[in-house]
Amino acid sequence: MTAPYEAPLALIRAAQEQAARRLGFAPAAEHEEVLGDTSAAVLEGAARLARDVLSPLNRSGDAQGAQLSAGGVIAARGFAEGWRRFCADGWPSLAAPAEWGGQGLPLLLAAATTEIWGGANLAFAMLPETAVGAIEVLRVHGDEPLRSAYLPRLVSGEWPAAMSLTEPQAGSDLSTVRTLARPEGDAWLLSGRKIFISWGEHDLAENIVHLVLARTPDAPPGVRGLSLFLVPRRLPHADGWIANDLRAVSLEHKMGIRASPTCAMVLGEAGGARGWLIGARHQGLACMFTVMNHMRIGVGLHSTGLAERARQLAHGYAAERRQGRDAHGAQRPIIEHADVRRMLLSMNVLTHAARCLAYGAAAALDVAHGAGTQPHTRARALRRVGLLTPLVKAWASDTAVEVSSLGVQVHGGTGYVDDCEASQIYRDARIGPVFEGTNFIQAQDLLGRKILREEAGFAELLEQMEQAAAALPPGAPLQAPLRSECAALRAWVQQLRAAGTRQGEIVAAIAYPFLQWLGVVAGAWQWALAAPELADQAEFYALHILPRARAHAATVAAGSDIIGRARL
Repeated sequence: MTAPYEAPLALIRAAQEQAARRLGFAPAAEHEEVLGDTSAAVLEGAARLARDVLSPLNRSGDAQGAQLSAGGVIAARGFAEGWRRFCADGWPSLAAPAEWGGQGLPLLLAAATTEIWGGANLAFAMLPETAVGAIEVLRVHGDEPLRSAYLPRLVSGEWPAAMSLTEPQAGSDLSTVRTLARPEGDAWLLSGRKIFISWGEHDLAENIVHLVLARTPDAPPGVRGLSLFLVPRRLPHADGWIANDLRAVSLEHKMGIRASPTCAMVLGEAGGARGWLIGARHQGLACMFTVMNHMRIGVGLHSTGLAERARQLAHGYAAERRQGRDAHGAQRPIIEHADVRRMLLSMNVLTHAARCLAYGAAAALDVAHGAGTQPHTRARALRRVGLLTPLVKAWASDTAVEVSSLGVQVHGGTGYVDDCEASQIYRDARIGPVFEGTNFIQAQDLLGRKILREEAGFAELLEQMEQAAAALPPGAPLQAPLRSECAALRAWVQQLRAAGTRQGEIVAAIAYPFLQWLGVVAGAWQWALAAPELADQAEFYALHILPRARAHAATVAAGSDIIGRARL
C-alpha cells in the first residue's frame, strides 16, 4: 500500500526563508510574519489535511474519475466531503483580502499550501486555485456591485470559479474567440461554446462563477475585441435560485488529472446565459492577464508538489526494494546502487530549485502588493514577478515531468503499471507544460517581452545571481560556472538586441531553449543561496545539472537557422 503524501515542511520553511530574506530589493521585515508562529501553524494544518484527506482521495479519484449525468457532473467519491472540509477549515480564504472575508496572509505562505495541495492531489488542487485568479480579477477590475455579490462567496469557497476561455477553433489563439455577448439592460446575454474548462461543472457547490471571454456586437477583430464577463451557473430569483443558460455537454477522457472534470460548455441554448461585464468593454485580455499571472505561478507550484510526491515515492521504494548482492552475498536495497542514487539526487535538487524559484515569485508579489512599499521598490518587485512568472510556470512544469519520469525509472517495471502511484504522478505532471499557456508561449513572453523590452529586470536578476556566486567560499563548485553562465547570458541578450529586423525570427526559433538555459542557471542561483545548509546537494547540482546550461547555450547561439530550413 502506498504511504500518504507528507508535506516536506523543513524544506518548505527553508525555501520560504530564502525567498523572504534574500529578495535583494525588500527588507526582511516585509515577511517576518511568514517566518514565525503563524507560518508553522498554517503549514502543519495544511500537512494534516493533505495527508489525511486529500492524499487518500488521489488514487481513488484517478481510478473513478468524474461522471457526466443528466443532472450534471458528479465528482469522484469523497471529493464533495473533502471540499466541505477544505472550506470549513478556511483554506480558500488564506491569502484573500481581509475586506472581503479573507485572512490577508502573505502569498508566500499561500504558495507553500498550493504546493502541498498539488503534491497530495492535483485534480482536487486545481479547484481552489481557479478561485484565486477570479478573486484577484474582481478585486482589481470588478465594479462594486459585482465585488459585493461575489467576492465574499468566492473567498469562503462557497462558490468556486471556472475559467471559460478557449474554444474549439481557438486553442491558445484567443483572437479567434467567437462567443457573443449581447447587451440586455444592465447585463449581457452570452452564447457560444467553450472547451477544456477545468471544474466547469460539478456537484461540490450550489453555484460556480464562470469568467468568460466573449465579443460584443461592436467589437473590433482580434484580441482587441475581447471582453471579460462573469457568468454564474445559478441566478438569484424571487423564488430562490434558478439555472442560468449554460451547461456541460461532455467531459474529456484524459491522460491524467482524471478526477478533475474537464468540460465542454455550451452557453445560450435557450436564448443566452446571463452575465456581467468585468472591467471595460474590449479590455478582456488585459483583465485576463491579472488572472493568468496568478494561475501560471500556481501551475509552477502544483508542478513542484508533483515533483515532490514523485521524489517521496521513489525514495521510499528504493529504500525497500532489494536487488543485486554485496560482497558478502546479501541483497542490497537499490538506494545503494550508484545510478539509483544519481536519479534520486537529481530529483532532490531539481525539485527544491523549482520550489525556491516559485516562492521567490510569490515573495516578490507580496512586496509589490505591500501597502508600505515604496514606488521604486514596487516597480522593481513587479519587474521580478514579470520575469519569474513565465520561468516558474515553464521550467517548474518541465522539471516535474522530468522528475516524475525519473520516479517511474526508479520503480522499474513496477512504475509503469497503473497500480503504482508513480505512473499516475507522471501522467498528472504532463498537463503542466500544456495548460495556462504552453511552455513555448511562456518562453516567447520571457525572452521577447520581459527581457528584450524591459532591460532593467534581467540586469537586476543577473546582478543578484553574480552576487550569490561571489558570496560562495572560494573554489566552491557552483561559483565559477554560475559566474560564467551569467556573463554568457548577458552577452547573448546584448547580441540579440543588436539583431535588428531578424530579432523576431530568432526569438521564435530559440525562445524555448533560452528559457531552459535561464532555468538551469536560475536553479544554480537558488542552490548558491542554499549552499551553506545543503552543501552536498549544491555540489551535485553544480556537477550534474548546471552543465546542461552549456548545451542550451550552444543551441541558442547556433540553432535558429535550421528551424526554418530543415525538412519535416
